[in-house]
Amino acid sequence: MGRREKSAGSKARKEPSSRAQERQRARDLRQLNEAAAWLLRDSRRLLKKHGKRLDERTRTAIGELRDRLAGACEDKRKARDPVELKSAVEALDEALDRHLGRFRKSPLREYVEAIGWAVILAMLIRAFVFEAFKIPTGSMIPTLHVHDHLFVNKFIYGFKIPFTRLKFLEFRKPQPGEVVVFEYPYNDDPDSTGKDLIKRVIGTAGDRVQVLNNHLQINGKAIARVASGKSLDCGEAVEFIAPCSDDGDSWCLHPMGQDGEVNLDQVTDRFQSQDNALRHQRDLNGYVCLQFSECIADQRWTSQMRKADGSKDLVLWTGPLNDANWPPQQFDERRYSSHARRYAPPINTDWPGFVVPEDKLLVMGDNRDNSKDGRFFGLVPLNTVKGSEQEDQRRVAKIAEDGCFRSDMQGHTGTPEEEAGVW
Repeated sequence: MGRREKSAGSKARKEPSSRAQERQRARDLRQLNEAAAWLLRDSRRLLKKHGKRLDERTRTAIGELRDRLAGACEDKRKARDPVELKSAVEALDEALDRHLGRFRKSPLREYVEAIGWAVILAMLIRAFVFEAFKIPTGSMIPTLHVHDHLFVNKFIYGFKIPFTRLKFLEFRKPQPGEVVVFEYPYNDDPDSTGKDLIKRVIGTAGDRVQVLNNHLQINGKAIARVASGKSLDCGEAVEFIAPCSDDGDSWCLHPMGQDGEVNLDQVTDRFQSQDNALRHQRDLNGYVCLQFSECIADQRWTSQMRKADGSKDLVLWTGPLNDANWPPQQFDERRYSSHARRYAPPINTDWPGFVVPEDKLLVMGDNRDNSKDGRFFGLVPLNTVKGSEQEDQRRVAKIAEDGCFRSDMQGHTGTPEEEAGVW
């Protein structure tokens, strides 16, 4: 009885040891297979590129060793003879080291080179083809919302030299209605200088643009527009009022997300008194928005304008940035950038409209009443445009098949009630 128990215990100890040895042999064979595959690739590359440096006898000998290794690899991976495979690997490796060692690349070097080329390819794609972009503000609501991610098509308008504004190949220019990403062109705003912005092209060179009660007029005709018939939330985050951390006598507005979390590190505006800050907050949050489908040249989008809550009429908005009527009759340096001075008389001789000059774009946000756009900071030079929103291109392709609403809506200038039938 004692002998049988001892024999059973010895057998139990041998079984785990046997399984461990099998696993070790499988690992060794896997490493040999990887080394063989790499040696076959490396030897083919070396013979093709540097074989002419060898004499005929040496080249033939290396070829025979390579054929031997290839023969050892003919069976399936797990069925290969590890002894023969190891011998063939060592023989070919030694021959390559002896005759072509100065031209060989280690596996580590190959991996580093592969990663390097992948990084270079990614940088070229980012510079010339596509680039990821994150929406920083709510100026394009309801089309694009804060923190939305999108891809920018950078070759649709042509190729630019990276890190410059020099274009060496141009395919076409941005068209009215397209959503473009551009580098902020001026140095007058520390929050925007050097950053990428996204807006919609409203006017290109030669277009005469005017806004009447938030209805765009292009070359003397109102663009096609149909109201949604619904009063909706404007989709903007509520702002939180608190004393400024860097100036105890001022009051700052901090953005508040939809989840109610306040970002105290970001300041959207500041005021000298709490009353002024509260008045500004009431202006922002005392309104709901009306949405419109607008269309220019077979490109359709949704914009929104503010109205007083409970009212069916659009508000002649006098908010923090933009008025419902544009261009302004008088330049207000407290509200507009100095580059917007050209919109008002006497510089603007085409007032009450504005004619877009050559090589410039007039851009606006779809959140028409609360967008810090071309009406505020000025025109966008063509050489600052980086590309167009990729999703916008697919959307436009579908819309172009249907056209801009009905033909009898083109240039319609009726009241909002006539356009929508009912708010």
